[in-house]
Amino acid sequence: MSGPITEEYLTRAVVFPLDPTPAQARLLRSYCGAARFAHNWALARVKENLALRAEEREAGIAEPDLTPAQSWHPKLLGRQWNASKDDAAPWWPEVSMHAFRSGMTSAAAGLENFSRSRSGARKGRAVGFPRFKSRDRSKPSVSFIEINHQESWFEGPDVLGGRTSPNGHRIRLMLPQSTPDREVQRRRANLAWIHTTESTQRLARKVATGTATIQKVTISYVGGRWQASVLVRYRVPSVRPHPTRAPVAPQSIGIDAGITHLATLSRPVPGLTDEHGHIPNPRVLGKQLGRLAKVDRRLARCQPASQNRAKLKHRRARLHGAVRKTRELELHRVSNALADQFGVVAIEDLNVGGMANKKRHLGRALADVSLAELRRQLTYKISDRGTTLVVVDRLYPSSKTCSACGAVRAKLPLAVRVFECSTCGASLDRDANAAINIEAEGRRVLAATLESLHQSPASQDVAGLRPETRNADPRTEKTGVLTGTVALAACPGGDEKAEPCSRGTVAV
Repeated sequence: MSGPITEEYLTRAVVFPLDPTPAQARLLRSYCGAARFAHNWALARVKENLALRAEEREAGIAEPDLTPAQSWHPKLLGRQWNASKDDAAPWWPEVSMHAFRSGMTSAAAGLENFSRSRSGARKGRAVGFPRFKSRDRSKPSVSFIEINHQESWFEGPDVLGGRTSPNGHRIRLMLPQSTPDREVQRRRANLAWIHTTESTQRLARKVATGTATIQKVTISYVGGRWQASVLVRYRVPSVRPHPTRAPVAPQSIGIDAGITHLATLSRPVPGLTDEHGHIPNPRVLGKQLGRLAKVDRRLARCQPASQNRAKLKHRRARLHGAVRKTRELELHRVSNALADQFGVVAIEDLNVGGMANKKRHLGRALADVSLAELRRQLTYKISDRGTTLVVVDRLYPSSKTCSACGAVRAKLPLAVRVFECSTCGASLDRDANAAINIEAEGRRVLAATLESLHQSPASQDVAGLRPETRNADPRTEKTGVLTGTVALAACPGGDEKAEPCSRGTVAV
């Protein structure tokens, strides 16, 4: 039986490719430059304060008599910016105030992460002091936040002289409002709506009906193209599944990700793999290395700040953008097929960062196959479909274990691509053997999790305080996947209690 009907909240980013006019592109570049300027201004202010306090401590000044510490809260930084913007940036009326606010918000987030990492409150890899953004190397980006006027982001009846665009291929751009010149305001009004290559009607309908709320709109220049990333918070009613019941689709699959093949499944899937269960690696970056090297050679011979250099930089960015987009489309095809056809998906927890640091060519191959992106897509897609994702611990010897008898080999060099068991005589592909073991281990971890919940009935009826943990909403403090634990966090309004486990992680 299914539980009571509840409401769950999902936070997703909807990306719309933009096709701005030359005037709009110039305005966007000025916005991104203003955000970068405000980011560097905030970092410089905090850094000067820290240096001054350090000098005063060395001079023997007591702690109460030191210069007051500089707060990096965005609101306080905004007040200080308003007091000094005429001297720091006399050109500030030419851009929207949201651009400066975006830069100070990003600087505050970086400083907060640095502070929490230094004090030990932030888990994971240590975070250093934020860096200043360079004009040539940083990604042009600016964010706009407007919660109170949701439908104003899209075309309404008052646009285009009372006519609504039939396709909804436009999104609003916030314009500066501090210019008193009416002629300038009239010319800028023509830049308020940016054309999108994809229709925004579907998202606009959800916003109009109240099933979705826009949290933030980020416009960035990625891969030689402008794009708008709309952070949307969905409210969808759903039925809470019973935490001790098996998944609706009990069929499971194990995934062994690699470089020779994009992934190897524990069994062949028609239309997705070959007869051995291998998903071919598209090697998108490898196919474009020749063209990229040619552009880089021509770029190295160009004069700095020349028009030819700007054209070649744009061409190189478009090449990298095509590589990224092609890779993402292939990964979306694979992850959609796996999330739709299987109720339990088991994947290995790989240390991709550690593997990439060993050798240069290995790191480039890992970046080309993008194993972390495959896992990220599987995580949120499986969560949306209400099925189960099991993450097997990286210490589990999936490649060295015989899938037929369970015997574990002491050593198995990476160059050996065929697993041969000396105990039972089984011989099969190394990756296929690992995928079968990952599936078996995933089912074992899932069974242990359900058994522990069945033995503790009190944990089944815990009130759902944070339904956002289904997709690790940033407003919560806990996520659904914890290393070395079994976490049931995908049930809308469900249990967040984690039980210890020998190895593996499960997100139901």
